[in-house]
Amino acid sequence: VTGQPWLGFECKKSRVLYINLEIDPESCLDRFDRIFRRTRRIDNYESGRLVVWNLRGKAPPLDKLSDILIERMKNQKFDAVVLDPIYKVITGDENNATEMGAFCNQFDKICTETGCSTIYCHHHSKGAQGAKRAMDRASGSGVFARDPDAMLDLIELEMTDGIRLALENQCECAV
Repeated sequence: VTGQPWLGFECKKSRVLYINLEIDPESCLDRFDRIFRRTRRIDNYESGRLVVWNLRGKAPPLDKLSDILIERMKNQKFDAVVLDPIYKVITGDENNATEMGAFCNQFDKICTETGCSTIYCHHHSKGAQGAKRAMDRASGSGVFARDPDAMLDLIELEMTDGIRLALENQCECAV
């Protein structure tokens, strides 16, 4: 949204549609406030660059939502749409590769029809994730690791003294 670097990567200032499927609207706004103002120290990001569509408890399955979304995004000039999280709109058996392939095709349809990037948030399977490769952590079918053009996986690390020392030696900031 702001065009500022993120995790060391340059970012393009973009207009983003964020589809909130999981938390209540007030908590969603509070989360963005925390991210922009408290964590990133951004007080004045351009209004209109981040559009939030709150659908908690109201979202149809993605095979129906995609057409509604495409129509809603028409002529709005979004660069990206974020669906968070996809388990709220999933269709079919999450463990069935054929059904998840059809489900993931909806993301391609959204990209093709709107000209924007589609970003989705997916959860890990249950249990300890640290020993698994990033592509094996997603809940359900392996399609979720093979279908995306790019994947970012975040897990909580136990901060040991060794990790803390290594981080302190690699960056100029205090950990």
